[in-house]
Amino acid sequence: MTRRILMTLFLLAVALPAAAQTTPMSPSVTTEGRASIKVTPDIAYLSVSIETRAAKPADAQKTAAATTENVRAALRKVGVKDDVVKTRSYSVDPQMQYADGKSTLIGYTARHSLEVRVDTLAELGAIIDAAGAAGATSVSDIRYDTKQRPQIESEALALAVKDGLKRAETMATAAGRAVLSVWRIDDQIASNGNPRPMPYMVAAAPRVGQETSIAPAELEISAAVTVTVILR
Repeated sequence: MTRRILMTLFLLAVALPAAAQTTPMSPSVTTEGRASIKVTPDIAYLSVSIETRAAKPADAQKTAAATTENVRAALRKVGVKDDVVKTRSYSVDPQMQYADGKSTLIGYTARHSLEVRVDTLAELGAIIDAAGAAGATSVSDIRYDTKQRPQIESEALALAVKDGLKRAETMATAAGRAVLSVWRIDDQIASNGNPRPMPYMVAAAPRVGQETSIAPAELEISAAVTVTVILR
């Protein structure tokens, strides 16, 4: 019995400091701080898909491989390096036809989806046109970003902390108090960096002298924090 009581007291002694760290004992204020920074994107990612059909899976795969190499070669010609072209997905699926409650196998479809990183946005239209002319079935999910994202996220986070502290000071003053010290700051990891991907379907090669024109949307990189301060 004595050992059980001693163990209980020991566990309470360990738990109490941890609980005290979670909630300040003095009067406090908890608020949120938010900030966002708008930047012009300088990099883009797009999905280039190749889709082929054949009576046999091997034939569908062979045709897809040849078309994929044509697309890669066309991208090289407009300055896209091989190391920025990655496979996102690859599949070979049976193609079924349904009629009168029955399903019939009519062939196979091979799909190869590539992700292309575009480091010079001025070349984005030419890259889209080159992929379409080389046999890509579709170009979609254009997503913009900035190479300076880590630095800008840090700036936004610092501004969010300042905003949270300013709000806390305003609340403290309104209550006839003053901020004594900062108790805790939690990063809420606010998302929103990228605009929604833009669907862009390639139906055929562009006419001679006509090039696809793409206007990138402005990025807004956001940060949010929760700030708790102790009052005096």
